[in-house]
Amino acid sequence: MKTPCELVVGRIMPAMRASVVKELSGKYHMKQADIARNLGITQASVSQYLSSARAAGSKMTDSFPEIKRFASEIARRIDAGEGQLEWSSVLCDACKDIREKDAFRKMFKVNSRVAGCDICKKT
Repeated sequence: MKTPCELVVGRIMPAMRASVVKELSGKYHMKQADIARNLGITQASVSQYLSSARAAGSKMTDSFPEIKRFASEIARRIDAGEGQLEWSSVLCDACKDIREKDAFRKMFKVNSRVAGCDICKKT
């Protein structure tokens, strides 16, 4: 069984990270090495996110358009010089918001395969 948190980490956060990388590169013209340093990932990962070789970003952002809004906020805060400790609270807000969406509850029910699941307290 997967918990909702595992589903967020495995499916939502990679799409979020890809969106942040693309925004930092495109809108803020940040170099790959600087993006990697700010996000705590490798430059190779940044390159893969930019080439869409990593993360099912478009499918997740279609299902959860909020991802782009939260990614834009993270990118803006990174560009403003905030460190990970300051902007990581946006990830927590994103997780809480997305977990309340019907699309997430449906995705969780399919992926958890737990009969009678009521973890979200909604049907």
